Amino acid sequence: MLPPPANDLRPRRLRRPEDFAGERGGYAPWCGPTAVATAAGLDYASACDLLARVAPDRYPPGREVVTAWWRDLVGALDLAGVTAEPHPVEGRKTLTRAVREGLPEGWWLARVTGHFCLVEVARGGARVFDNRLHGEKLSPRAHGRRRVTHLARVPTPPGAE
Repeated sequence: MLPPPANDLRPRRLRRPEDFAGERGGYAPWCGPTAVATAAGLDYASACDLLARVAPDRYPPGREVVTAWWRDLVGALDLAGVTAEPHPVEGRKTLTRAVREGLPEGWWLARVTGHFCLVEVARGGARVFDNRLHGEKLSPRAHGRRRVTHLARVPTPPGAE
């Protein structure tokens, strides 16, 4: 499912973890496809299809995308027309420290210890969006203590405007 056309007057919003779970028959979604789906404004199955197009050997048809690779998420976003601009990560910073030390405002695709998420950095803090959290303030419970391994700036996701 692609995002609604520009002339569609229905309200749009960021999809929530329960939306993705509903698409999966009530099962919790995996973080990689959820990050791609949220950033690109797609449904979960479309995000999985994009990952399979990027790396068919890693994501064979009919099998779940359980473990994803950073480069594949960036490639899937590129196929969806979403530019992910890499941002250097120096040292072994936690996500909280990276934000506190001046990660510029905007939306970020982040790989933190064993997990992918989107982070919205704004004046006064950051919010986390992933397969379990929807706009939760960055905190130790919301992945704040995890180490950042990769960052890329992404455009504001459809529905987050």
